[in-house]
Amino acid sequence: MVKSVQNTAAARQVELIIRQLDSLSTLPEVAAEYLAKLADDRIDRSDLGGIIESDAALTAKILSLAYKERVVFADDKPSVAEAVSKLPGPMIREAVLSSKVFSAFETGYDADNVRSPGRKQLALHGLGVACCAADIAEIVLGRGRGQSAFSAGLLHDIGKLALDEVMPKSFERMVGEAKSQHTSLLSIEQKHLGIDHAVIGRRLAEKWHLPGEIVLAIWLHHSDPEVISENLPDARMAGIVRLADIISRQCNIGMSGSFDSPDSVSVSEMTDWLRVSAEQIAGIRSRLAGEVRRRSELLGLEAAGGATAYCELIGSTAAKLARDNTRLTTANRQLLTEGAHMTFVNEFLSGVNADMSAVEVAGIFASGWQKHYQTGSVCVYFRSDDGEGLYEAVVIDGSGQMNVQVIRLPEGIKSADEFAITQVDGLLRRLLEQIECDFDISRTLSAPLLVGPGHIGGILFERRGPAEPSRQLDLFAMVASVGAQIIALASARWGQQRLGERFAELLGKLRQSRNQLAAAKSLDAIAETAAGAAHELNNPLAVISGRLQLLYQAESDPKKKDTLRQIQERAAEISTIVADLMNFARPRDPAQKMVAVHALVDEAVRQTAKAARLKTLKTELVSIDELGEVFVDGEQIVTAIANILTNALESYPDAAGPIRIDAGCEQPAGLAAFQIIDRGCGMDANILSKAVQPFFSAPPAGRKRGMGLAHAQQLIRLNNGSFNLASSPGAGTTVTILLPTSQ
Repeated sequence: MVKSVQNTAAARQVELIIRQLDSLSTLPEVAAEYLAKLADDRIDRSDLGGIIESDAALTAKILSLAYKERVVFADDKPSVAEAVSKLPGPMIREAVLSSKVFSAFETGYDADNVRSPGRKQLALHGLGVACCAADIAEIVLGRGRGQSAFSAGLLHDIGKLALDEVMPKSFERMVGEAKSQHTSLLSIEQKHLGIDHAVIGRRLAEKWHLPGEIVLAIWLHHSDPEVISENLPDARMAGIVRLADIISRQCNIGMSGSFDSPDSVSVSEMTDWLRVSAEQIAGIRSRLAGEVRRRSELLGLEAAGGATAYCELIGSTAAKLARDNTRLTTANRQLLTEGAHMTFVNEFLSGVNADMSAVEVAGIFASGWQKHYQTGSVCVYFRSDDGEGLYEAVVIDGSGQMNVQVIRLPEGIKSADEFAITQVDGLLRRLLEQIECDFDISRTLSAPLLVGPGHIGGILFERRGPAEPSRQLDLFAMVASVGAQIIALASARWGQQRLGERFAELLGKLRQSRNQLAAAKSLDAIAETAAGAAHELNNPLAVISGRLQLLYQAESDPKKKDTLRQIQERAAEISTIVADLMNFARPRDPAQKMVAVHALVDEAVRQTAKAARLKTLKTELVSIDELGEVFVDGEQIVTAIANILTNALESYPDAAGPIRIDAGCEQPAGLAAFQIIDRGCGMDANILSKAVQPFFSAPPAGRKRGMGLAHAQQLIRLNNGSFNLASSPGAGTTVTILLPTSQ
């Protein structure tokens, strides 16, 4: 329960931070490219449109602006090119010039793209998905649909860009963890944040009023065809972007931050669902790198010193930005004029819309309360819809800076059933201790937020202005009631949206559960087959072996004796196959105890060398002695490691190695991790997806009966460990093993 509350609080905190993003930042290289042309007046509308539609930040900004200006698109299919052609030129110019620039003035800006992944690499990956999606859409949806698909592909990872922008160190650590575990960034985000970049991207896309087709593509681009087709039949664009994402990753266009192997099986599923031929996909692949290179050159991503060039161009645009800043400052001052209670209500209702979250509504309400009543710091808090007893709080300090937090009400606070404005008491003082803002307790007052007879939260504010709340209690109650009603409606709407997202997530897990159930039934069938095989084969084999032994002893002809010996060896091999099948189908329960990892590895190396008839096995052990002990069945784990080592040997043409056994990888809490690494022939994505299936054998990888890796995985899991494969043709295979260090 504690872990659930922590994950929920983390997810809420991330959402609150992300919701404050009004736009994404563009790269300094891109800013330098368009600023240079704007300063020299060498760019026309179409040239500017080419830059905008190739950059995720600018694309999102222009599509959002088109919504606000109510641009009517042909065939109701929004596109960047049409938005640029229909919006006023000065408005486009202002939108571009006012765009934020990513880390342009920070000394640690990643100009050389050292981070993994760097912002340039994320941008290149987005371009790759965009170009690929546009080609697929022209085939699947018809001519003229490529532009919408391009924008959907370009924006599919805006959730990652947002995380990288607002919490760069945490994002970099999560990417590093995904890389070390050879897994998807999506699962790491869910583990640490309780939310993933697909949902975050959807939140931003809806906040910015991006086209619905693009919103669905951002949200569902990791979903499989079954989820999309059964539950969202209009989300074909999401399927197109999913296929484009896989192809772009397989072609190594940029870097996505995920390190699970792009699945060729998924490509097959998506092409079948979208009805795209293998020849058409091959043509798209052949054009992809060249198209991405052309787009990146247009954006200036290939140019060196983008941040420096951008800073040098700031002077040439300072006059324009100064005029814009003066105009905005004047507008803000006008908004700070005093008004009466009804003016506050009218401004508040005019400022909210049906698409806003409860936090955004509360922020507008708190800001209006501070302005109209000339108060100091203000806190508006309201009950979250997570069922965990958490409250979301919007705090505006005396300087007007807004901060959003997740809090818990102290035990003992009673729910108000009538509106009143009172001095804060001891319990509310404890609530203020959770809020990162200095309130003057002697001046701080409290009022409830009521919806009918129910209490949904409250307001805390420092009294500084001339208004006397106790003399105008009815008017203050009316204003607070309006704010409470709108906040409650927004909260209910977002709660329903989260239920829909959870439903989609559960549908995805349902398919995984069905696959696991099918695999379990398959193993049960293997067990029954093995038992029958043992009964039907072992007795005849015993008779055959006995008769062969008698014949062999009685025979004097050397040629016939050699023939009988060969028959004996084949009979023994059949008996071994049956025994292997029985061991896999019905392994004994593990007898676990503490045992040193280096002892397990040494014994597995010895057994593998003996089985391969090698005097010594070429192995390099790194940091294995530092792992200490694990709580496992030693015999079973030795067998598992030996099977993996044998598989590694067979990947070399001469079956001689070398093999590296390395414990220098990340060590999760409560687990001992090490990797078995070979530099053999490796496996492609199709073979890798089947490598641990019983009886699967790929001769190029050197496998025989196809039981080694399957049996190894089963024994490791029986001992509460985990097993992960990563491989690529010509580069070898890495097997990561994690074993428990305690009972």
